[in-house]
Amino acid sequence: MKGGLYETRSPRDPGYNCFAFAANDTQHVWQYTGPGKLGGYFWPDEVKEDAIEHVVRVYELLGFVVCDNADLEPDAVKIAIYIDEDGLPSHAARQTRRGTWMSKLGRRGKDIEHETLDLLAGDQNDEYGRVERIMKRSRYAWEDPELTETNSVIQK
Repeated sequence: MKGGLYETRSPRDPGYNCFAFAANDTQHVWQYTGPGKLGGYFWPDEVKEDAIEHVVRVYELLGFVVCDNADLEPDAVKIAIYIDEDGLPSHAARQTRRGTWMSKLGRRGKDIEHETLDLLAGDQNDEYGRVERIMKRSRYAWEDPELTETNSVIQK
């Protein structure tokens, strides 16, 4: 991960991954495993692959639409979907009410709050490629209440 500012927001938890976390689901691992093979993973039946178009479809089923920028919109929650060098979805991050981003680092990783999407971009072992799509939907009142810890994001 590039040097940058972030703060750990939760301990490690293997019960969910970044794709679930971006949709506020901390109870499931979202991953396509093949026809009829869920094996403990969540994936909508109508979505048959895990290419970028199919991951976008999963979020569309939750009310997200593709948008053209990551700028903060007070009444919207935005997600960023990263792809790796092979063009496969590698990560998803969710924007907070303050305009920072929340990410789950790997299935067994922790949740972090980071100031920019660039923090996780790149092709090193601990980076996720590049942002390919930004999506948004209306923000529910219960989502991302103002964080009560420090308003600054710190470097680990």
